[in-house]
Amino acid sequence: MKILTAHQMRNIDRRAISRYHVPGLVLMENAGRVVVEHLLESLEDDMDDAAVAIVCGKGNNGGDGFVVARHLHGFGVTSTIFLVARREDVEEDAATNLRILDHLPVTVHEISDSKAWRGLAAGENPLEAFDVVVDALLGTGLKGRVRGDYAIIVKDMNESGAHLVAVDVPSGLSGGRASVAGAAVHADATVTFMAPKIPHLFPPAEAFCGDLVVADIGIPPEALEDEGVWLNWLDEDLLEGLLPPRADDSHKGDYGHVMVVGGSVGKAGSVRLAAEAALAAGAGLVTAAVPSSVRAEVAAFAPAMTEPLAETGQGEISRRAITGLRKSLAQKSLLAIGMGAGQGKETQATLRSLVTSAKVPVVLDADGLNAFVGHDEDLSGARRPLVITPHPGEMARLCGITTREVQAGRVDTCRRFALTHDCHVVLKGYRTLVGTPSGEVYVNPTGNPGLATGGSGDLLTGLLAGLMAGGLPVTDALLLGVFVHGLAADMAAQETGLLSLTARRLLEVLPEAMAQMEELAS
Repeated sequence: MKILTAHQMRNIDRRAISRYHVPGLVLMENAGRVVVEHLLESLEDDMDDAAVAIVCGKGNNGGDGFVVARHLHGFGVTSTIFLVARREDVEEDAATNLRILDHLPVTVHEISDSKAWRGLAAGENPLEAFDVVVDALLGTGLKGRVRGDYAIIVKDMNESGAHLVAVDVPSGLSGGRASVAGAAVHADATVTFMAPKIPHLFPPAEAFCGDLVVADIGIPPEALEDEGVWLNWLDEDLLEGLLPPRADDSHKGDYGHVMVVGGSVGKAGSVRLAAEAALAAGAGLVTAAVPSSVRAEVAAFAPAMTEPLAETGQGEISRRAITGLRKSLAQKSLLAIGMGAGQGKETQATLRSLVTSAKVPVVLDADGLNAFVGHDEDLSGARRPLVITPHPGEMARLCGITTREVQAGRVDTCRRFALTHDCHVVLKGYRTLVGTPSGEVYVNPTGNPGLATGGSGDLLTGLLAGLMAGGLPVTDALLLGVFVHGLAADMAAQETGLLSLTARRLLEVLPEAMAQMEELAS
């Protein structure tokens, strides 16, 4: 499912009208109708005697509200319109639907300013008398913050105590940004059209949207395809069929050999988790290459082969290991590197050397990413697939910006890096993102705050490596991997809660989550 900005949605609307000859009046009619369908389905018997207020602006959002009033009347539900504009300022399709109401028993209050608004209820909040309030005030075109009389009305909607349903987007939110500039409606539900918009899915704006309903209003899918939208919501429809069934006569050699490079004294657990996750994701073989002094620790817990590496005095990978690593890597399918490797200068230089010279696909994480701070020009997926899996702090260091800047522009940061470096970027965090070299970005819906625990990122790296080594195309493997990682966390949290969710518990649940993906593929 695509995710749109307000600008893209306006283009799609215009294209549907001009190129595909769907009248705007039809789109408005369908929009109002699906809002009424939501009200009747979600509130059921509560709508029989409900007092409904519809707060409308002068634009198309208000026009949708006029249609809502007409359809509610058809179902025997009385509604009251609060038009926050002069009647003569309402134009085109919205004006047509307003004129229709003149012939129906629907009260329309014309609100010219806050004095007129307060005058409706002797200085009190006019909306306190209503059970349901439909917000059709401002829509997606808002620029800046809500001010003046609009801010007062938004405040009264929030304080009305009514069930609030927003049309397209809660008033006060921008259709193209997730930031919240000022006052905004806190909706209980939002009914949007064709596809979700940026504020519906990203914080902090998403908290204002309540339950999100995405409804079809008759826009031809070609009108969306012609827009070239590159931001995607990762749902099961995208994942269906990505994980092929295994042939009956297959063997471990058919599913790749992952080489996991990392670990250091005191940080062997990260390599163990990555190695075990790679096997759980279906890799045929896994070899963990670690400093000699931690080899026994890794071998005791991870069902993977191990390879001892020359180490520094600090128990990290030494430059003396590079020749053997390159020779060993030549026999492997994929390199997963960086977990727990440490940040000594010698080790960091060794990691950079191995990554830049690797001819097999690379999944780069943790200290492997830190090794390229100040050397990001050497990160390229042009010669072979490269996947980086940073958390926001690591992404900030790579880009030379602050973590706050990364979080404020997560989508753009992810996409820009993937395009510039011809690589795949898995930017971890709430709504983990997958950016591709072609410029597509996917937003993962699974996962929870329980993933904010040591080792969960190492497990994700191994999971992605195992899926890639098994022969899946890189993008398919990453989409499956981030979805399964979050799904396993959601499943584990149902049993343990969020606070007690550990990487070890996540690993235990991973096979069950993978089994769900196999069912989806069948």
